[in-house]
Amino acid sequence: MAINKKSAPLWTKIVIVFVAVTFVASIALVGFSGFGTTSNPGSPTTGGDPITLQYQPQVEAALAASKADPTSAPLLANVGHVYYEWAVAEYESGAIDASRPHWLAAVAYYDQAIAINPTDNVAIGNKSFALAYAGSPDAEAALKAFIATEDPTLAPQIANAQELLAQIQSSAATGSTATSSTP
Repeated sequence: MAINKKSAPLWTKIVIVFVAVTFVASIALVGFSGFGTTSNPGSPTTGGDPITLQYQPQVEAALAASKADPTSAPLLANVGHVYYEWAVAEYESGAIDASRPHWLAAVAYYDQAIAINPTDNVAIGNKSFALAYAGSPDAEAALKAFIATEDPTLAPQIANAQELLAQIQSSAATGSTATSSTP
């Protein structure tokens, strides 16, 4: 359907001109903003490391919350949990070496939470797994401490800890390193 320009009301002409100008301006803006150019690899606009892009904001939020109340065991444990999840994601993606600092960061926050609440068996268990997957020599003692909690609500995790402890002890006896496919 065509518009008769001579008989159209003024407001219709203004709307048509406005829409046309807005359309042209948006195309120009996209062109001037670097559409189709290469940018710094690793920057958020190019995707970067998807695992880091996913977990870094979560860590920052958890850290901010824990700084608001540094004596809160649940907030400190939550920072540990976020680092733990980040480490799991890296480990499962095959970036085992990249996961190590995150396992150890999780341990540091679990230690702080456990110092405030020594009966937090979830933090005790996660700390033991994090130490094991980080390859820490303290893993065996931490796994034994978690198993000793005999927390019935964590029975599946305790069973996993017993299996991991057996792997660590077996590899120590043979002189090899323990490996497992899933943290």
